[in-house]
Amino acid sequence: MRRRWLGILVLAPLALGGCGGGSASSEAATAEAGKSWVVVADGSATPSPAPSRAAGTRSPFPSGFLPLPSTKPTPAPTGSASCPPVKNQVINGADAAAGTTSGTVTWYNPGTADIVGYRITAISQDPLLGEQRDVGWTVVTPAAGCGYMTATISGLDRGTRYVFSVDMVTSRRDTDATFAKTVARSQVVRTS
Repeated sequence: MRRRWLGILVLAPLALGGCGGGSASSEAATAEAGKSWVVVADGSATPSPAPSRAAGTRSPFPSGFLPLPSTKPTPAPTGSASCPPVKNQVINGADAAAGTTSGTVTWYNPGTADIVGYRITAISQDPLLGEQRDVGWTVVTPAAGCGYMTATISGLDRGTRYVFSVDMVTSRRDTDATFAKTVARSQVVRTS
């Protein structure tokens, strides 16, 4: 009911005052064109002219209005031929294979020094009535260096579709805290 009244209140001034239809309103617009109305003529669009300044003149923009070029150096990529750098530690995906009541997940570990560990879980993709069963987390400590890692998640239900999720736990540079984020997910696999 409240929306209905709001709609009436918004549309009433337009209906009572008109929306510029008829010859009277166009004549009034023409008469007022030089004062407060903006008149747009039909035609083709033209690009705005490029600003031109004589040599030695200042910019018309106040300082700080336009972005200044960055003075930070460009970071050099870390890694080697055997450990390629991973931008923002994003890992593209995880491969998974399901058994009867377990699943094996494989993902890429970039081998950076701030990685504390990985947490892997299985998420059921089958709709269940009521509370969902929590499989829990499997915690894996990364080996030194980069390369593919594998973990086995057990305690899965038979004949159920799962997606495996890999979270990377990293240490913060300036504190003792850690931070976890999902870095890989598998395709849907089905236990037998």
